[in-house]
Amino acid sequence: MINDALRESLASCTQLPSLPTAVLKVIELAQDKSTRLQSIAEPLNHDSALTARLISLANTVFYAHLRPADTLREAVDRLGLEMTVSLALGFSLARSYGNRQRSKGLGLDLHYYWQRSLTSAIAAQELARLLPEDPEGASVFTAALLQDIGMLALDTIEGPSYAEIIGDLRRHDEVGKRERNELGADHTEIGAWLAASWGLSRRCCDWIRHSHDSPVGTSSLSGAECVMLSGRLADIWLAGDGPNTLAQLDTWLGKGVQREALLGRIQERLPMIAELLDVETPERIDPQRLLFAAKQLLLERNLEMQRNLQQVDSELEHLRSHNQQLDRVARFDPLTHLYNRRHLTILFEQHFADAKRDALELSLVFIDLDHFKQINDLYGHHQGDEALKAFAELLLRISDAGTVVGRYGGEEFLAVLPGRELPEALAFADRLCVELRDHPLVASPDVTLYVTASIGIASLKDGDFETSEAMIQTADQRMYLSKREGRNRVTAGRSHL
Repeated sequence: MINDALRESLASCTQLPSLPTAVLKVIELAQDKSTRLQSIAEPLNHDSALTARLISLANTVFYAHLRPADTLREAVDRLGLEMTVSLALGFSLARSYGNRQRSKGLGLDLHYYWQRSLTSAIAAQELARLLPEDPEGASVFTAALLQDIGMLALDTIEGPSYAEIIGDLRRHDEVGKRERNELGADHTEIGAWLAASWGLSRRCCDWIRHSHDSPVGTSSLSGAECVMLSGRLADIWLAGDGPNTLAQLDTWLGKGVQREALLGRIQERLPMIAELLDVETPERIDPQRLLFAAKQLLLERNLEMQRNLQQVDSELEHLRSHNQQLDRVARFDPLTHLYNRRHLTILFEQHFADAKRDALELSLVFIDLDHFKQINDLYGHHQGDEALKAFAELLLRISDAGTVVGRYGGEEFLAVLPGRELPEALAFADRLCVELRDHPLVASPDVTLYVTASIGIASLKDGDFETSEAMIQTADQRMYLSKREGRNRVTAGRSHL
């Protein structure tokens, strides 16, 4: 969108790129499908230089299979209506605005500008010839030729500072970004506005406006997409990095043989149009060598991409492994490998909520190993750790599939029994006490350790528990009651066993 300040500058500027009356008349006549070619030729006959160039072009090698054209009428008939309009546009603009390279610091490099414009126009038309039907060849020629015409308008308005704003012309993809940042609009928008003021078709103006977009399709191009690709194709000759530019166009240019033929046809036509605009023909390229270099570049990029993907996969695997470790650290006690207090509390809260909501049974067993400090003091913390690990293994061994066990802290453990009533919780606790009485937790040549436990049990139906914390606190209190009553016993309710 052209901002108000820029629009006002354009409207008030009297030196914008303009067309002679004869060319404007031709554009007007071309909009009428009933216009005869003789009517098109008549206004152009008044411009002898343009007439001579058009007749000369009509007699080039490109039209060698036809008899020589002697008159402008014959030249127009051979070139076609829209191609004649396009060439008249280009010739008139190049002649009126200039097509020579300026000294550094004096503005846009006009010679480079016209080289790129004419190469783009030929490239767009040759791309259009590859379409299943080619009703738009001359139309795309016009739009591609004028796709950067807005640069001439901005050069007129901004003067030498415009060349500083846009930077290196050979980095064309960055030109539009710089224009938008500094001027509030890019040259494609200005070009579409200028083309509309000359009376060019709405389709042509739209193609100019979107000429620097990227094509959406890959299997078959539209006329608009031929224009979009034309400037990038021109950069193969002019931007100094042909293989890289060609590699970027790989998706849209078909098979290798087809690409080589396309580049060959563009190169064959360049001298003819360059002569018409009085512009030096861009340096020749070797299509076969260029395609080979582009193919090698694509291969290197694919290999690099594969290496990058492998690196990414490796990093993702490392992250997954690291996340698993973090998850285990967050959920499990490092010594016993049972759930830690934080995660155990979360699980119990979930079971408590489910049981309250669905009126299910739920019991909680709170276990504290007796005289454990004495074990650490007498036998050392290593033996104490071995006893804790052995007790964890015992808990897991006697637990059913639905039972959740974890280390609550120090020598304290919890067993959550979803769906179990008080008698079943008592049976679980009793079996645990029997195992502890009958089998040592640690049995080694150096030491044999028997450990007992004080246990408290709370059952959901045993009390009016509003929260999971209240139920844990009750089981904890009953465990302490077992300790006060002499340890090595189970307390459930006010009784103990």
